[in-house]
Amino acid sequence: MLVFRNSHIKNLIVDGSSIKGLVVVGSTIERVIVFDTKLEVLLFKDSKVFGLNILRVDFSGHIAVRDSDVKYLMVNSTRYVGGGEGGEEAAYGERKEIIGFIEISGLKNVRKIGINTRYPLLRKILEEHGVSVSEGKARMVRARELVLRDVRFDTAPRFKRQVRLTVRGFSGRLTLENLEVFGHVEIRQSRLLSPEFVHVRIESNFILRRSTLVISPTWNLTVLPTLLLELNVEGFVIVEDCQFNSPHAEEVFYRLARTSWERSGDFEKADEYYYLEMVAKRKIKASARRRGWRKLLKKMEILFEWLFADLTCKYGTDWKRPILIWLAAVNVFFPILFFLTGSVRGLSSSMGFLDYEYFSIVTATTLGYGDYHPVGVGRAIASLEALFGMFMWAVFLTVFARKYMR
Repeated sequence: MLVFRNSHIKNLIVDGSSIKGLVVVGSTIERVIVFDTKLEVLLFKDSKVFGLNILRVDFSGHIAVRDSDVKYLMVNSTRYVGGGEGGEEAAYGERKEIIGFIEISGLKNVRKIGINTRYPLLRKILEEHGVSVSEGKARMVRARELVLRDVRFDTAPRFKRQVRLTVRGFSGRLTLENLEVFGHVEIRQSRLLSPEFVHVRIESNFILRRSTLVISPTWNLTVLPTLLLELNVEGFVIVEDCQFNSPHAEEVFYRLARTSWERSGDFEKADEYYYLEMVAKRKIKASARRRGWRKLLKKMEILFEWLFADLTCKYGTDWKRPILIWLAAVNVFFPILFFLTGSVRGLSSSMGFLDYEYFSIVTATTLGYGDYHPVGVGRAIASLEALFGMFMWAVFLTVFARKYMR
């Protein structure tokens, strides 16, 4: 166990070691590098550190950075490997429940926190301090829970447009509590287990990209109803290429994104998230448990919604789709039906395909010139096409007006 108390150190480097723990209390250190090391406990408390780098560390207990002044904090390729018995934690007054946790709390004057971030100068810095870096592939950061609580970021204007908090390649539970981030927050390529956001305010953008959110049923009941109030984003919310095991969570995150873009007046982007939000709502209806005739009615309702709301116009967000569907149906589908059934009669006994197409267009637009008329099954087809034509024109006009008159 390495313990530093009330110390002043320029560079503290732990490389390729296997130790019980590293504890730093009440100390001032310019740069800390813990690289390719196995340990049980890593604790920084009441200290001042300019750059804290935890790289390729396997820990069996917990990692905690508390009540300190840290400018830059980086945690890369660090994993919880289990096996901690809680002995050292108990010695320092900790509870066994924090085993497997990475806790970052009570920090001040923070400029940037990065989980599995790529820092171009990091390799050069390591080599300058005699740390040999191999070309090994970067690992995910794995922990039972990553907690960021009561972190105060540097409020200098030059940092507000930067990404201040990055979580990349993390697997585990994520908890953000009592944070006001003056800058962007980005979470990408991660696997988050029931993430929690409590009193979180982001002054710029919140980006969630290429991540998987695994939500528990309890999370849906406790965290989800208050998420819109607890997570306050002043800029944009971007949710891209994400997977959700819960349509309830999917709906809320897409709603957050939609409302953020609506506030800025970018209705094109807002419509994209509105469509994804409505698809998530349809998934919720499909996942509801029903039996008997109620289940059949609900399936019919979902099918009706998909056919008339999604397929035709993507819930009123795509004005081009009604035109394309109308052109394809009126100029191809219905003329083929009339041609195959031979159910249209005209002034001449011989009917070519163009005659059937002409009759299809006249029927869809409800002009009714009278030079051609349906017979037999053609009456049913013509009636269906007339209803289809009126419906698609109504859809087009509604969507077009919504798109360009708001």
